[in-house]
Amino acid sequence: MPPREPPDRPDAGSGRTESRCPVSRRTALLSLGICFAGIGSGCLGESGPSSDRIRWRRSIRGRPLLDDGTLYVMDRLTLHALSPTDGSSRWTTEYSESDFDQRLCLDSDIAVDDQRIYVPGCDGLRALRRSDGTQAWFVGSPLRQGVGVGDGQVYANAEDLLAIDADSGDVVWRADTGGDRLTTPAATANGVVFTNRVDGIVTAFDVDGERRWQYRTDTETRSPTTADDTVYVATSTEPGRTGKLCALNRADGSVRWTVDTPSPKRGTRPVVDGDAVYLGCSGRDHGTLLALDRSDGSERWSFTDENSTVYEPAVTADMVYAGSNDDHVYAFSRTGEHQWEIETNSVVGTVVAGENLLYAANNERVLAIERS
Repeated sequence: MPPREPPDRPDAGSGRTESRCPVSRRTALLSLGICFAGIGSGCLGESGPSSDRIRWRRSIRGRPLLDDGTLYVMDRLTLHALSPTDGSSRWTTEYSESDFDQRLCLDSDIAVDDQRIYVPGCDGLRALRRSDGTQAWFVGSPLRQGVGVGDGQVYANAEDLLAIDADSGDVVWRADTGGDRLTTPAATANGVVFTNRVDGIVTAFDVDGERRWQYRTDTETRSPTTADDTVYVATSTEPGRTGKLCALNRADGSVRWTVDTPSPKRGTRPVVDGDAVYLGCSGRDHGTLLALDRSDGSERWSFTDENSTVYEPAVTADMVYAGSNDDHVYAFSRTGEHQWEIETNSVVGTVVAGENLLYAANNERVLAIERS
């Protein structure tokens, strides 16, 4: 079996330094244990973070994905479908170590469409029904990273780039990508874009498998994001120090603009919403969240945390939320004003925004946090 690139995960360490950002301020949190009623509840004292904003918590480790009223989390060998309101279980699908050739075989970076959940693994791709988690189909080709979901097709990085029919699980086409360090594909109704992380090659395919264009960044490259007619790609020219954000024409790969940034964290990608693009970055002394103008890449505002990394943010109509290596979740207005922050007792690598609640995943649990 070819070697599989390990998934990017939040750093386990979180050494503290003094704050370097004038907009950040520490919020004193309660040190007393507070008990909440309901499924997955408990005393939020020594066993977990304490904040009036926390509505529920579950001892599940994985990246949450919220879609159409259900919160999905892949926790090692168990896929959880949870109620976003109270964290109660709607169903679970469990696997055994004996099902696989090696441990930690399933990736927490899952994807969904309107009918199925896609779970990448070192042995292949599983499509599970959203109604109950039963398996709809399986493609047995070892995967190296997450998958992209387009219009009727699922794109997966195996030995080749695979385009899979979402209904049947049949492989529609495959393309030799010339490398095994591929990032999560960015899929659209008209095709797919992916990058080779090490070589920095950005490649676009049409929906029928025809190669449309290639662009070389010549440096370590993160997963791409597509929005309208533009592909956004972040690179790390000097990991932990400097990087760039490139905006490419989706039709032909020509460069629209490129700006210097701090180094983007592995496992994150640009987030595009409205007329802005947001990027979580790493640094030797502190992490940075950037808000840039989509038209030319000019900076609108930035925030620095109290450790080394700010992760990929979640953006809503009026707010921006981000987790950090300093064990906090931060909330900002769309214009960059600091609104609130909470301590979670562990590194927060993923945040997902719902209608009223924010869902944050740290190294220990999933938390539901009141947004306003």
